[in-house]
Amino acid sequence: MFGRRKDVVYKVLATKKRAVALQHLSAELETPAPAVLKTVRELESDGLVEVFYGRDKAAIMVRAKTLEDYI
Repeated sequence: MFGRRKDVVYKVLATKKRAVALQHLSAELETPAPAVLKTVRELESDGLVEVFYGRDKAAIMVRAKTLEDYI
């Protein structure tokens, strides 16, 4: 079941084709931010997403890496 959650989060991010605030992603998925952050961290360690930390407190942006990034 956990692998399925990773797939859902990645597909949502890949569909957006831009960076998304973690808070907006959490609201869209109707999932608490800490759970989404944990999943995003695992996707980051798999090399599937990029995580950007803003200057503001709790400003975390996430973007899916796609084939266009490598071409």
